[in-house]
Amino acid sequence: MKPIISLVVFLFSINISFSQYYYNDIITTQQTNRQYLLLKNNHVQRVSAASYEANGELTDHFMLEQQVSGNNSTIATTTEYPSTGRSVSTSFYENDKVTKTVNNAENIESTTIYTYNNNNLQSITTQVQDTFMNNSSKEIHQWQYENNQPVKMLLVKDNGDTTVVDLVKDEQRDIAEEHWRKNGRLIEKYFYYYNDQHQLTDIVRFNARAQRLLPDFLFEYDNNGTLIQLTQIPQSSDNYLVWQYIYLPNGLKQKELCFNKQKQPVGRIEYSYH
Repeated sequence: MKPIISLVVFLFSINISFSQYYYNDIITTQQTNRQYLLLKNNHVQRVSAASYEANGELTDHFMLEQQVSGNNSTIATTTEYPSTGRSVSTSFYENDKVTKTVNNAENIESTTIYTYNNNNLQSITTQVQDTFMNNSSKEIHQWQYENNQPVKMLLVKDNGDTTVVDLVKDEQRDIAEEHWRKNGRLIEKYFYYYNDQHQLTDIVRFNARAQRLLPDFLFEYDNNGTLIQLTQIPQSSDNYLVWQYIYLPNGLKQKELCFNKQKQPVGRIEYSYH
């Protein structure tokens, strides 16, 4: 059941655990804001989900709910599963953009602040407090733009440790490469590939196990430009997971189907809107 829980986290968490900062910060925040508008424009006040195992049986003790409140300014997401415990994530919106998210899980609280310059994401600041270990950490992503396109990000940890992330555009002016540098040394490089409609199709990097460039993520779209399939290929494994998305006519997700490399079903999640 672990892959399905990972799927839930992927769907509902704003701080998605992709390492690629251009995707994780810029694109994912845009997707979060679009999802918020879908809920708002469809007058949704509550979202609930049911998880099913590969054999079609309901997952025991599973909970995933979203509650919209504050005149559509706040969305609280609650998830619970025996192996992961209960967590609550509350996101706050202004001018149809997420501005703050507070995540509470057992002994851990994280607060993320988003700032914008017009429609451009300017910074993401995340403060994490571990009450069990009695320590905290802070991470700031400071984005820089040229002609309304991101070109660089400074990642500052605990007000000292700094990584510079440079973005390189291709001839179509899409972001094609992401370079990480620390103390002047290149430490990581990602490659982004697109289709003729400038939609992201591949995120690629050097795979240490295979000793060659391999995709981390593959994206597929329908004729309307809607994401209908996502494939994740872990660096440390030759296995992968495929998520297929089915939508309602109003654009909201109806089902998420998860398959393994052998195209066998791992499980599914079905959503209800109220």
